[in-house]
Amino acid sequence: PAPSAEQYEANCAVCHLDGNSTAPTPSLIGSPVLAAPPQQLIRIILRGQSGVSLIDGKVAGGIMPAQDSLTDEEIAEISNYVRATFGKGGEPVTPEFVAKIRAETEETPKRNGE
Repeated sequence: PAPSAEQYEANCAVCHLDGNSTAPTPSLIGSPVLAAPPQQLIRIILRGQSGVSLIDGKVAGGIMPAQDSLTDEEIAEISNYVRATFGKGGEPVTPEFVAKIRAETEETPKRNGE
C-alpha cells in the first residue's frame, strides 16, 4: 500500500476500520469533517475529540485520543488519504500546512469535546 494508506492502517484503522465503522466511533464515509476545510480534520487528529456526533442520521460517540505525537508529514498523509478515500478529496494537505495548524492549535485553549 501507499505510505498514506500505511499511516491510516497503523494509526486510525484500529477504531475507524475501513471507514465505515460500525463500532462506537464515527464512520468516516459521509463525515462532515471530511467535507469541511482540512483545518478541522487536522485539529481533531492533533487534539482528539470526545462526545456524540451525528453523521448521516446515525449517532456515534466515543473518544478519539489526541495523535499529536504523529509528525506533520504523517498527519498530512493521513489527512490526504481519508479525504480522498472516504470524502470528496480536496486540495492536498502539506506538512507545512499541518505545522501551521499545529502551531495555532498549541496556542488555543481546548474547547468542550476536545
